[in-house]
Amino acid sequence: MQLKDYEYYKKTGEGGCKSQMKDFIDLYATILKRVKKESASELDGVKINIKRTYPSEVYLAPVDEKNFPVKFTLTEKSKEYVIPVFTDVCQYDEGLEKISKLFLETLSQKIFSSDDIRQLGETDEYFKGIVINPHSQNFRMDTEGKI
Repeated sequence: MQLKDYEYYKKTGEGGCKSQMKDFIDLYATILKRVKKESASELDGVKINIKRTYPSEVYLAPVDEKNFPVKFTLTEKSKEYVIPVFTDVCQYDEGLEKISKLFLETLSQKIFSSDDIRQLGETDEYFKGIVINPHSQNFRMDTEGKI
């Protein structure tokens, strides 16, 4: 969601469920079901829109008591991980309900920009990217915003 939309939501409690990124990912998934190949040319325009939108939005992530994002390790024995992020308040609320069952800690919300995600990737060799709306869309990007 746009930062201005999030700030408006915090003030008024309205408008927290809109995200252009979420809409583009939904479109991507719809087309992918039809064409069945991620390399299909029909997806090219949507991929471009996702890449353009990614840096202009902020993402909500659950964080623990130490203010560190929840981690999903890539394999059981690996130290490599991704963090779940959500495109808007509605996605966050819905996803947190499912994610919080996996963790004993009390989780809170933190805003991440694409710059924050890139910086985390530069400072932590084990951080491999984000998974957007893992409970519904499960769309993964690396630390630079590449699909």
